[in-house]
Amino acid sequence: MGCGNIGRFIARHLHERGHEVVSVDVRGGDCPGMVKGDVESVDVKSADLAVGALPGPAAYKAAERVLERGVDLIDVSYMPEDALSLHDVAKRSGARYIPDAGVAPGLSNMLVGRLISEIPRLEEIKIYVGGVPRTPVGPLGYSITWSPYDLIEEYTRPARIVRRGRVESVDPLSDVELVDTPLGKMEAFYTDGLRTLLKTSKVPNMFEKTLRWPGHVERVRLLRDLGLMSDEAVEGVRPRQVLAALLSRLRFQVPDVVYMKVAGESPDERITYEVVVEPSGEWSAMQRATGLTAASLITAIKDLDPGATPPEAIGLSNKLMPRVLAYLKQNGIGINVEKVTRSVL
Repeated sequence: MGCGNIGRFIARHLHERGHEVVSVDVRGGDCPGMVKGDVESVDVKSADLAVGALPGPAAYKAAERVLERGVDLIDVSYMPEDALSLHDVAKRSGARYIPDAGVAPGLSNMLVGRLISEIPRLEEIKIYVGGVPRTPVGPLGYSITWSPYDLIEEYTRPARIVRRGRVESVDPLSDVELVDTPLGKMEAFYTDGLRTLLKTSKVPNMFEKTLRWPGHVERVRLLRDLGLMSDEAVEGVRPRQVLAALLSRLRFQVPDVVYMKVAGESPDERITYEVVVEPSGEWSAMQRATGLTAASLITAIKDLDPGATPPEAIGLSNKLMPRVLAYLKQNGIGINVEKVTRSVL
């Protein structure tokens, strides 16, 4: 479902591996088995599995319709609604549902699941993630690699973090810090990427921050403060729609890279996972990082119970997570781990 940047990669990837793929998008597109229309345009019940890659505003309803028909669903869509609220819908129909199944949230949550299973008395989780051009480009130092509407949501939706055991909502463009990465220094700002972890994890301190090249936040904050990210009509014009259309033009023919660091810490131990994803062939790093994470979950979903399973539950499983990691490694995505143990002499 969805034949945008990410959906096109997933559909092609699965098709090339011998799956019979039907792609559905209201605008059509260059995807295998393309049907121009919405979910009602195809016989959903004939599918073994659905994969959602829709813009956030359309994702919840589409997911609900698929799950009501008893079809398993892996969904990378960044919907504003609580995806876990579809648990009962899926359970009643016997469908298995993995929401937030992209790179972040998604792979980041699975790695948090590993940290929870590995570190006793885990006190803090830090997630840093960014998909950026190799070098700054364009007016924002950034090239669009996914839905511009979802990108705007990232800058406007209050970011939920956990501090001293309490969930707090903060300005997503606040508390900017400079972070050393293998790509160079980058600025990091809060984003609302913890998602299901807010309900499933008891770690007392957690946050996700998005990484961009220095200077990006100042420019984006100006656009937001001018009202260009508002969805309220001004003289018949919705600024967000205009900005999304303009942002969609910021697609530069430069290589991108996805970098993610997920770190967990206790008084005795720190474990850090690092992931660097490069482009390959015609596919961008963001397409590969997000799409391959979703595809890897095909190895796990049939072993789940009916209902909604957040990705961190996959990470907690010593049976399922190795399958996911093996699939990613086979497709060129490796994960480095660093472990530091503290002891008193």
